Amino acid sequence: MGQKTPPVVDAPTEEACVERGQPKLEELRKLAQGKTTLLAQTHDYPDPDTIASALGLGWLMGELFGIETTIGYGGIIGRAENKAMIKVLGIKMRRTNTGDFKKYDLLALLDTQPEVGNHCVPMDRTPDIVFDHHFPRELEGPTPEFHDVGGEYGATSTKVVELIMASGLEPPTNIATALFYGVKSDTLNLAREASPADVAAYLYLFPRADNRLLAEIEHPQVPLDYFRVLGKAITRGRIYGTMIVSDLGEVYTPDLCAEVADRMLQVEGVNHALVAGWFEEALFLSLRTRSRAKNAGRILHSLVTKFTDGTAGGHGPMAGARIPMAGRSQRSRADIRRKIVQKVVAAFGQDYKHYSRMVNPSDSDHSMTPPPPKEPVEEKKPKPEKNGKVDSQRPAKKNGRPKEPAPAEARPEQ
Repeated sequence: MGQKTPPVVDAPTEEACVERGQPKLEELRKLAQGKTTLLAQTHDYPDPDTIASALGLGWLMGELFGIETTIGYGGIIGRAENKAMIKVLGIKMRRTNTGDFKKYDLLALLDTQPEVGNHCVPMDRTPDIVFDHHFPRELEGPTPEFHDVGGEYGATSTKVVELIMASGLEPPTNIATALFYGVKSDTLNLAREASPADVAAYLYLFPRADNRLLAEIEHPQVPLDYFRVLGKAITRGRIYGTMIVSDLGEVYTPDLCAEVADRMLQVEGVNHALVAGWFEEALFLSLRTRSRAKNAGRILHSLVTKFTDGTAGGHGPMAGARIPMAGRSQRSRADIRRKIVQKVVAAFGQDYKHYSRMVNPSDSDHSMTPPPPKEPVEEKKPKPEKNGKVDSQRPAKKNGRPKEPAPAEARPEQ
């Protein structure tokens, strides 16, 4: 029997993106009437996708409706690439507090949702605009006037790009570069959860982005503490079948959990990775999987919300969680961490009781002793004189006589 012919997939077109974007653009136009200011709020520890989508939406609202936009976040920006992105592209962001949410005519949430819990928007302030590509959450409060959540998108930036396409405006280089990096990073260069819409956005942005700036963003210098954390991840890593679990201890930014989880998934034979880290009285978790049969976002969300008062979210191959631990004893914190890890390991069909370490204790020995030679080598020792001593100052002999030094005029120049 011959091989089956793969199904033909229609190439994504800008026309399809424009068609999807035009009705949404009209909704935003109505919402913007009479408004002058917008707070584009990212999640607390913003990544490239949420930063880019906030930047792109703010630029579009300014160009079309004359609205002045401020990009806000509630936590810290810790990962080196994210810092480089902000610096290289000249993106202005400010850390928001509770009082800021009353100062703006419009509030937008980017790459997150009101019920997710990874942002600092007060419960009594319903966002006017929500853009998020993750699966929809059940809303306990009022529904935002503009609510574009879920769908076949691998990045929130893609949703914003469709609006730009529909507007007919030409994005400046820094906007295009930011959105391109947002799509590229969240879809792993179109290799992870990328839809036809993401491909269309990628192709639209590619000729408009600055590759030199992208290189500066993607290859920044990192602090020495980064390598210390990476070292802990390896020495503490445990392998449960096809899954790696590692606890980083205290970290200088929770972004490291996600970054290390991506690295752990590169280990040969590993299909799933779970990394934990402690930051500001909270336990952060990052989960990654190669399995198409498992949805990391739904697994982590169901377990964290069922067994703790934490929050979690994500999608098919990747997810993150934050579990507050303030006021709990060290023993209670350890028990919660152990329980969640056990449940996650079990959810991926692995046995928590049986594991091997990534490195053996002997492998982590810090001794500088060089390795022994593969074959024994006989050491050559100088022959002693008759009196049992070696006179290293005596000139070498030739034919039984001391070698005379060459005359000064005959010596080569040094």
